[in-house]
This record gives sequence, structure tokens and C-alpha cells, in this order.
Amino acid sequence: MSDTDKEPTTTAPQGRAPSGSPLVIVLVAVIAVLAVVVAYLVWERDDSPAESGASPATSAPASESASPEPTSAPAVTDPKALELIRSLPKRDSSDAQAKGRTDATVVMVLYSDFACPYCTLLAQQVEPQLADLVEDGTLRIEWRDLAQISETSPLAAQAGLAAAEQGRFWEFHDAVYAAADPSDHPTYTTDSLVEFAKTAGVPDIDQFTATMNDAHTAEKVTKAADDAHGMGISSTPFMIIGNAVIPGYRDAAFVRQTVIDQAAESAQ
Repeated sequence: MSDTDKEPTTTAPQGRAPSGSPLVIVLVAVIAVLAVVVAYLVWERDDSPAESGASPATSAPASESASPEPTSAPAVTDPKALELIRSLPKRDSSDAQAKGRTDATVVMVLYSDFACPYCTLLAQQVEPQLADLVEDGTLRIEWRDLAQISETSPLAAQAGLAAAEQGRFWEFHDAVYAAADPSDHPTYTTDSLVEFAKTAGVPDIDQFTATMNDAHTAEKVTKAADDAHGMGISSTPFMIIGNAVIPGYRDAAFVRQTVIDQAAESAQ
């Protein structure tokens, strides 16, 4: 941040919920169901998105004895876990950080961070491949801020909320991620985020700046992180797609097939 930049109001994410919390216990059940998927993530990629914000790494080859890689995330079957993940989609027509029909067949709840390299990769390489599914009513994407990777992650999330207030969140999202390097952790200032807002077509920049730097906006970002941590979600990207969970980055084919599988399951 340059010396001339005004220091914005930001708040760091709070600590995670105690390990005995009911939500964390439920999430453990989700993780148990996903054990096979997580195992594949380990050997497929020698790094994973986490709070430290590791950059994308070259995939490690699977051993000859490894089972075939799954083509989509499995559905969660634990009743308590299902109750939790089914409670997360809002399907709220006033949600300015969502896109797609409120009655879409499948909802993706996406936890993300504007400074996360794998989130950048997801935005650049995966989300465009889902556009037709959003358009035809198969998929709705609901964004959740989990701003924690860099010191300026909360400020970027606050800017996203300020853009959403004027109906330009996804345009802002596209502008920010288009400029980001998926091998690096971008840092943000009030000035740089204002420029992204202009690129996104936010009409009232003065109002955008005021909302971005408002303490109430910062509180919303903190609460969003607290809510995620309370469920045991501590890394980005993290996707809940229908009854399936993808705890990390996967390529477009994997994510798309998960959406299609969940849509088919919903139709049964």
C-alpha cells in the first residue's frame, strides 16, 4: 500500500470454533464421506489451497497401482451432514452476490477469497465453463466471502460487498480475477479497488468507496469468515454443490460433472 493510500477499515478473521462445536462435528462426518476424494487431491497435486494461500503447483503423477481418478465429487449421505449443507443455499432473489435462477436445479455455495491463487484459477478456468449451466437454469452460484489469505483480503471482500450494493458484484469479481496472477497473492488498496469498480461499471464510485471503508461492511466480512470457520471451513476455494462437497480446486470437467450429477440426482 502506498503512503498516499487511505487506511481502510478492515478486520482480520477470528479464530475457529471449538473442536467440540456441533457444526464442526457435523463437518467431520462430511470429511469422512469425502476421504477418497481428499486422498486423490493429495496425490494429484502436491499443494492445496489453504489459509497460507499456497500457489498452484504441478500435479504429481499417480502411482501405477492407484485406482482410477473420480470424475466428480460423491454425494454426502450422512443425515446430519446433509441437513447442514442443505441449509446453506439462500435462493434469495435479493442476494446480489449470487447468479442464476433462484429455482435452479442445483445451487453451488462457493467460499472464496480475492487473494487466493486457486480461487483465481477457478474464476479464470472453471467458472466460464459453467456459464451455460447457469444460463439454462441448471445451476445457481452463491458467493460466500472467506477473506483470510492476505492482509488486504478483507478490504477486497468489502469492495465486493460495495459493488454488490450497486448490482455490479459479478462484474467486479470478473475484473479483479482477470487482473490476478494464479501463481501469486495479489494485494489491494482503496485506489486499486476503486479502479476495478470503474472497470466493472459501478455507477456511484463515491458511494462505493464509502461502503467499502465502512465499519459495518467490515463487520459483515468478519461474520462471513466466522460462519465459515464455525463449520470447520478454513480453506478456499470450497464448494458445496447440491449434496456434494469439493474441498479445494478441481478442474472444469470435474466441477461441471459434479453439477450434472447433482442435477440428475435431484430429478430422481
